[in-house]
Amino acid sequence: MRRSDMGLHISRRAMLAGLTVLASGIALGGCQPPVRVFSLGTAENRGFFYDFGQSLAGAVSRSDVGFTLEPRITGGSVENIADLLAGRLDLALALADVAMTEKEGLRAVGRVYLNYLQLAVPADSTIRALADLRGRTVSLGASSATARAGRLLLSAGGLSEAAVRVRPVPITGVLDALASGRVDAALIAGGVPHPEMDTSGGRGPASGIRLLDLSGELQTMQKQYGPVYQPVRLAKGLYGSAGEVGSIGIASLLLARSDLPEDVVGRIVDVLINKSSELVPAGTAGVQYLDTRSLIYTSGVQLHPGAAAAYRRHHG
Repeated sequence: MRRSDMGLHISRRAMLAGLTVLASGIALGGCQPPVRVFSLGTAENRGFFYDFGQSLAGAVSRSDVGFTLEPRITGGSVENIADLLAGRLDLALALADVAMTEKEGLRAVGRVYLNYLQLAVPADSTIRALADLRGRTVSLGASSATARAGRLLLSAGGLSEAAVRVRPVPITGVLDALASGRVDAALIAGGVPHPEMDTSGGRGPASGIRLLDLSGELQTMQKQYGPVYQPVRLAKGLYGSAGEVGSIGIASLLLARSDLPEDVVGRIVDVLINKSSELVPAGTAGVQYLDTRSLIYTSGVQLHPGAAAAYRRHHG
């Protein structure tokens, strides 16, 4: 064989070998299963559910569990539960009092956090109690669950919804709305202290904000609806308060479609337990339920089989 022919033969052989390797790589890549993505309903932008959903999605991604979570901004608990039942969401966060109304059709991954109802007014406001809201403009929140709790709160205080002017304000706009007088009072639900209620740096009313004591309304709500509404004490100094303030706590639940694969739900439980420190919003001192003993108390909503198996595994 001539030297030129030999070089041509080697070049062709090398080219064919390269094409074989490339084809093998394409074939192998094509055989790899796509990463599974599951939707997670949260609530309004920058609310607690939104922040928790982002943190959970990040922790899942870092845990190499073979799937990812896609947090979605939604109208909150009421919308989330409807979308879960209709199959439009795979997972969702919801307040326990709302979840209880549809508990037969829902499955829980776990109880994750205690939300605190916080009814704020300007610190120099003449409003001292919930009954003083009669005839005033009030935000009951922009999410469905907060608004629902707000209506129950008004009723417990002897006020109909018609007795006030309701003007929904998103959590990101509460301080501005109170400062401008667009609302006289605003209800939020979330952790404490809530970062969107931070009046430092000149945000909010010039006098600051003050929370109304809701202890009396809590007793009425517990008599009507049971212990899903919990007594909580908000610490002295919170948002500049001069003393403790009685308020109402409502647990938040992470829910799943009943037909969501058990392995997916089990791995999410693993993340909740093993990555709990990554799931607490920065600066928040509220109660978290991110341990094996506390996650399982889901206000009567049945655990998803994948969650139940995971808790048994962790407990054992």
